Amino acid sequence: MLDLFFKGGFAMYPLLALSVVTVAIAIERVIYLRRARTDASEFMGVIHDLLSRNALDEAYKHCESTSGPISGIIQSGLKNQRRGRQEVVRAIEDAGALEVAKLEKGILVLQTISKIAPLIGLFGTVTGMIRSFQAMGGAGGENPRMVAAGIAEALVATAGGLVVAIPAYFLSFYFMNKVGKFLLDMQKSSIHFLDVLGDLEEKVAERSQRLDTIGGDYLEV
Repeated sequence: MLDLFFKGGFAMYPLLALSVVTVAIAIERVIYLRRARTDASEFMGVIHDLLSRNALDEAYKHCESTSGPISGIIQSGLKNQRRGRQEVVRAIEDAGALEVAKLEKGILVLQTISKIAPLIGLFGTVTGMIRSFQAMGGAGGENPRMVAAGIAEALVATAGGLVVAIPAYFLSFYFMNKVGKFLLDMQKSSIHFLDVLGDLEEKVAERSQRLDTIGGDYLEV
């Protein structure tokens, strides 16, 4: 393996650096997404139950004790609940944008690596072919070893670029698919939260109106 690496020439060193970056991002993303994973149905079931009992403080505490992007956006909405529905929607959108940025961290780097690595491999291919033609010109085609060394450098560099680019492309696609599932859960949870919060506000308004009516009738008596 090391012999092949050295045969690939100078282009193999930046490819090695890109492969290390790819592995580091992959490990970090797997750990982060696993920790951020939340059972949206179970979480929103608890939030629904607490809001139906007007237990806003308990719902907020439950969000604090739960990790993940869904709890983050619901917590932001609860924090701005007293400021009106428009502020709640704005807070959820802002929190959602922040959570999406966290989820997509590193994916752009993987996509860039998947495009740059083949170009670096192509650069190694070109330099290897140049070496081959120089050997053919200098030795008059009488030294096949020098020609073979240049061709080997070209082929190894090409293969090295593909070896780095293909996993990087696959990982970027894989993580984007995971992020898409998170986004779907976040959207569903946000809509559910706003519906439940709207129902709670209607109940509170009806109760307040009923108390005002009872108070008015009592005063008239």
